[in-house]
Amino acid sequence: MHAENWKTIKEVLLEALKLLPSERRDYLRSADITAETRAEVESLLSLEAEAEDFMSLSVGEFSRDLLDEPARARQRIGVYEIVSELGFGGMGAVYLATRADGKFEQRVAIKMLKREFNTEKIRRNFNREKEILATLAHPNIATLLDAGTTADGVPYLVMEYVKGEPIDKFCRNRKLSLNARLKLFNKVCDAVAFAHRNLIVHSDLKPSNILVNTDGEPKLLDFGISKLLDANADNASQITHLGALTPQYASPEQLKGEPVTTATDVYSLGIVLFKILTDSLPYHVGNRTNGHLLREIAEAEPVLPSEAARTPLAVSQLKGDLDNVILKALCKEPTRRYQSVEQFSADLWRFIDGLPVLARPATFSYRARKFYGRNRVSVWAAALIVISLCAGIGVALAQAAAARAQARIAAEAQRQAELETARARAEKQKAERTSRFMQSFLEYANPHWHGRGKGRMDVTVREAIDDAATRIDTELADEPEVRAELHYTVGEVYRTHYEYEHSFSHFRRSLDLYRLVHGDRHPKVARGIYYLCVAMGRTGAGIEDVEPLLRQAIEMMRETDPENVNLPYMLQSLAGWIMSAEKGSGNESRLADAESLILEAKTLFIRHYGEHHDSTITADSSLANLAHARGDLAREEGLREELVRRFREADAEYNYIWALFYLAEVKLALGKTAEAESLIAQTLKLGRSRWSTDDARFKLLLKSVSAARNAARK
Repeated sequence: MHAENWKTIKEVLLEALKLLPSERRDYLRSADITAETRAEVESLLSLEAEAEDFMSLSVGEFSRDLLDEPARARQRIGVYEIVSELGFGGMGAVYLATRADGKFEQRVAIKMLKREFNTEKIRRNFNREKEILATLAHPNIATLLDAGTTADGVPYLVMEYVKGEPIDKFCRNRKLSLNARLKLFNKVCDAVAFAHRNLIVHSDLKPSNILVNTDGEPKLLDFGISKLLDANADNASQITHLGALTPQYASPEQLKGEPVTTATDVYSLGIVLFKILTDSLPYHVGNRTNGHLLREIAEAEPVLPSEAARTPLAVSQLKGDLDNVILKALCKEPTRRYQSVEQFSADLWRFIDGLPVLARPATFSYRARKFYGRNRVSVWAAALIVISLCAGIGVALAQAAAARAQARIAAEAQRQAELETARARAEKQKAERTSRFMQSFLEYANPHWHGRGKGRMDVTVREAIDDAATRIDTELADEPEVRAELHYTVGEVYRTHYEYEHSFSHFRRSLDLYRLVHGDRHPKVARGIYYLCVAMGRTGAGIEDVEPLLRQAIEMMRETDPENVNLPYMLQSLAGWIMSAEKGSGNESRLADAESLILEAKTLFIRHYGEHHDSTITADSSLANLAHARGDLAREEGLREELVRRFREADAEYNYIWALFYLAEVKLALGKTAEAESLIAQTLKLGRSRWSTDDARFKLLLKSVSAARNAARK
């Protein structure tokens, strides 16, 4: 081939590749080219059949034969000596090495840049991988042991050496059962979710980057093209151009050059799971050209796993639930996939446990919800008494059980049994004192002169609660834990009736007593901080005061009681504060943090209550608030309309009223005044039927409607 002909050959070849094989011969015959050029193009086209596996190669692997890299066997790198090459990919190679300083035996994997790529820009990306790995201490992520630069200026990373097989081959060679494969895959999900919580997207998940060692533990490798979620646009661009991603496992947005998010890893994990369960891929790649393969992945619908299975697994095991789970992960639009890797993994655990998966539509009617306590006055008193009595009885029963257990081993530990019995007696006395204190509420109903009402017939429940609040610290002075519970209960009663100053005072006192009894790190202390923050939000505190306390409470609850039902509410509250502070600011990093908190809260709500519970639906309401904070009113409108439907079907009247108002508010902002006013009329009608006109909740609704109208006029 002559150099001067190459430009013409290249242009003709590119045009021919756009055509179907059957159309190319006619195109070449009609082209205005020499016979020599036509022969050269036909020769190049004849090689296409040999390129079936081309798209499964990374850029680095494809260029291996083009780069001149000297053998490194027996070369010393720091205290290590290279034994052999393990693999070649991306911008470097990985070598097996042993420790050579004689202190102890150790085998490691050393990743080095190729000399041809040892430029300042690529060194920065290599260092970026080092910084990422340094933050990822997880049992299922290969550990970074050391890093440095060779004498000739080539940077390297010293990694944990993982002797194992790619996860798909491991499952195939050992003929693992379906549940064993899913549990192994969920360990990988845990590792990826851990990376996401550290704001890192892997971006190149595939079986060869997930090795399973001889102990059956998967190890996630190669963060070379991973993306930092808070990285700037320039860095993201570098990752796209320099990263040696594998198209067969890449998401549509990666192939289109669009932004990479955690949903990208969800998609790639879906492909990996497809491969593990079926030993095939969801797209018919065959003998495709580059363009055809990219169009297949970006546009074609994947085949069902149950129809593609080549493994010993029965089609009936994959058909239905697993088909739906995997196809949800492989949705072309990122917003239609699982919102997090945790959600993906949780659905697989639901399948393993024999529960309905979230990816499959519900086939049962919603249960009608009953509301208890139409009489507010009665509920205030009854709730306070019942909660406190239950707490006292629970403590007494627990201590009595402990005393009986100690009695059974009295022969071996008589002294200990006596101590426990005495302690149980003291706790029982404490419970009785608590019960007597709460029963004093009933004395207000006594019209005689010697009752607490002193002969009055008009004593209100509010007056009774106020009086009890002043007596807690005097009548139960030697019972700090009981006082803590009572202050918390009274504070909650005041909060639910908009008495925020009183509420804050009792939450503050409750928190001090919990710390006195349990120390500074305890689930009740975390809960106390959370409720104190709730009250602070209504007494003029700003996010700079509340956010540090809320983060402290969340971190404490995750450590001391991660299954505590208060944790998702704490996460949702912190997200609300961030959205309120960053509304209209354009600070996407902070808003992304809020979104992560909301999605974690929603996952926990589903675990505690199920998908159709009020609390789970309120997490989606928070996502609507997030759209509002981002200024995406069209998305907010769609979410609000769906929330109205879901609260109506759940028979959640209070939430339904406010869902109607928020939908009206966004329609006012969009200029849809007629629709908004119709919704406002419906909202106020329902409010009047539920509350009296002097009720604080109805007044708040009227105030909110007025504010929304004023904002729309501006």
